[in-house]
Amino acid sequence: MFTCTPDTVYLYSQAPAVARLAIRCAALTVDDPLLTADTWNPEVEAAAQAAGATLHLVGVDTAAIQALPWTIDRLAFDYQGTSLSFQLAKSIQFAGPRSICLRTRGERHYATRQEMACSL
Repeated sequence: MFTCTPDTVYLYSQAPAVARLAIRCAALTVDDPLLTADTWNPEVEAAAQAAGATLHLVGVDTAAIQALPWTIDRLAFDYQGTSLSFQLAKSIQFAGPRSICLRTRGERHYATRQEMACSL
């Protein structure tokens, strides 16, 4: 698990002609079994990938997110010079007026400082 202050988080939709939405975010926590999994063991890594990650966003305008006319499919943010991107499951849990919880789906990778995890 790690916590960062990304300042801006980008939300995307796969729907045609829907542009990304940039929102302010005071803190983002990524709780992911892949971060602690034994990635040298293919079975353990596969199980961690399948489990998905949980993203907690604090200090966001939940009313604006609830008002979106489209489904959020992907979330991206910059962290220490690297862009991180997550494919999201279709559900959002609103944990309060300024806090949301999202689940990831699909394969994800964490980049080193020299690599790029995704292009925005």
